[in-house]
Amino acid sequence: MAKPKSTVKYIAISFAWGAISKLLDAGVKFLTIPLLLSYFGKENYGLLTLAIATNAYMALLDMGINIGAVKFFSQWIASGKYDLLHRTAQTNITFYLGISLINSAVLFSLGTWGASVFQVTQDEFQIFRYLLYVLVAFSVINWMTFVFNQLLIADEKIAQTQQIASVKSVLGLVVVGATIMFKWSLIQYFVVYLAVNTSIILPYFYLCKRRKLIGSILPALYLKDFAVVFKYGLAILAMSVFQYTAAQSRPIILGMFSDEGVGILSEYRVVEVFPIFIISIGGMLTSIFLPKTSKAIQENNRLSIEKMAYEGTRYTSILVSLLCFPVVLSAHELLLLYVGPEYSHLAKWLSLWVLTLTLYLHNTPVASLILATGKTRMLVLSSAIACVVSVIINALLTNKYGVGSAVLGYLAYIIIQVLFYYLYFNNKILGLKSMKVFESFVIPTSLGFILYLGVKNINLQLDSLILQIMINSVVWTAAYIVSLVLLKVVDIQKIRLVLLK
Repeated sequence: MAKPKSTVKYIAISFAWGAISKLLDAGVKFLTIPLLLSYFGKENYGLLTLAIATNAYMALLDMGINIGAVKFFSQWIASGKYDLLHRTAQTNITFYLGISLINSAVLFSLGTWGASVFQVTQDEFQIFRYLLYVLVAFSVINWMTFVFNQLLIADEKIAQTQQIASVKSVLGLVVVGATIMFKWSLIQYFVVYLAVNTSIILPYFYLCKRRKLIGSILPALYLKDFAVVFKYGLAILAMSVFQYTAAQSRPIILGMFSDEGVGILSEYRVVEVFPIFIISIGGMLTSIFLPKTSKAIQENNRLSIEKMAYEGTRYTSILVSLLCFPVVLSAHELLLLYVGPEYSHLAKWLSLWVLTLTLYLHNTPVASLILATGKTRMLVLSSAIACVVSVIINALLTNKYGVGSAVLGYLAYIIIQVLFYYLYFNNKILGLKSMKVFESFVIPTSLGFILYLGVKNINLQLDSLILQIMINSVVWTAAYIVSLVLLKVVDIQKIRLVLLK
């Protein structure tokens, strides 16, 4: 029985530190985005958003190695194959070094010859060009960080990576304060911002050396050892292309097709802040689950697989509801408090985006199991169809709905993906009962929505926006938790035993 205890402890500690890190990061963004928006102006801040989104799209160059490395590294650590781990990690360094050079070449080319790609003025493109050049300067370090992060996640040291991320968030706040205090330009701010973000490679490397996860940082070519990771990575490359295109293309499409100018990207950034925090929780859960699901799938442990799918979906749905419904409940007030009345008209799109996340993130446990199987042919097909539909909707509706077109495109993407899971993946790949998975999602989520409608109809109006947001959130959360216990959606005795362990 020792193994389940260690699993519970690992998930609990990893999630706790991950939640702290994400909350801190969200809090820093909540404070800094309005400051930067006011300091640099809507157009310049839009250029910053466009540069970051353009570089983020380059993550496609990872070719699925990130997931493949965690999958195999975790298995080799568990079986004590450290020589194999070291050789593959060094070859991984070579791989990411090559990727960083390609990334740099693409960004440099866009900065030099890409004036006609984006709908920006000549003066705006001059600033955008230098932003891309700064990204080029930090490209190698940024990509090398992936290697050490993969090793730490595979070694189930996610808590330590989240502690480092927390420190990085605080330093990011300091950088914004220094920018305003010393009146730095947009370029100066971006250089220091990237320097802080890439500095995490130092503690990452230290932890990997101390844990003996890597023998040397010198690039090597142990191609035979690396082949298994690379082959797995290629199997999900196409899926990653479509997923990243659907996610990262939204601001780019707005910048290319909108007749409102680059300022629409600032609106997108404002609306994105709250959903991106919730999405980051989902990404964190995938990283936590993947080492465990990889072992469960490898051992064909049906008890672990079904427990992850059914119970994991139920508790993930509860967690997502706790994150989403308070935001939807106070969307208008949050925007007023966050960036002022100029952006309050975006509340309906913020609410729809966040509600979409309840549909998307509840599937995290099952998605982790599917990734662990390596059976990705239908994942590629579903991602391709969803991506194409999403991009078309975003492009066609940009001038009619503005930022809302990106939200509607995202909603279409999620609906298509979820349908594939329930109609194919659950039964055909994992041997699960889709209706049982659906019940694990719909019961806690529907309960949250009913209570949201009840609290919303109270229509509480206070002079203090902060107090109103707090009261609405506390009332809904308390009612939700009590309802979960009274209706026996959660087993309070089982939770109590887990906490005591």
